[in-house]
Amino acid sequence: MAKPIFVLNGPNLNLLGAREPHLYGHATLDEIRQRCAARARAHGREIHFRQTNHEGELIDWVQEARLSADGLVINPAGYGHTSVPSRSRSSSVTCRTRRRARRFAITAMFPSSRQA
Repeated sequence: MAKPIFVLNGPNLNLLGAREPHLYGHATLDEIRQRCAARARAHGREIHFRQTNHEGELIDWVQEARLSADGLVINPAGYGHTSVPSRSRSSSVTCRTRRRARRFAITAMFPSSRQA
């Protein structure tokens, strides 16, 4: 049986749709979750969709993905720009990952051979 794909979201993403929609759009995090789940179902897959405002919890989930997930999609939000522990966390993942980081994000400064 296939393991789920983890979809992890960082701080303040729970406010999508309400916080500065002119910058971040009108879609809520729940609407994004629904779209991700529908896409996964169309491919016969399951997702575990999570959001946290706490960096340590996000790191724990990434480490959990090493054994419990077939893939990892992560939007670290502000942690992608400022967090060395978050960057280090991503280098420990052995499941399939795909990372699209902004040029100035700290996670983009350290390429990983595990990216798809």
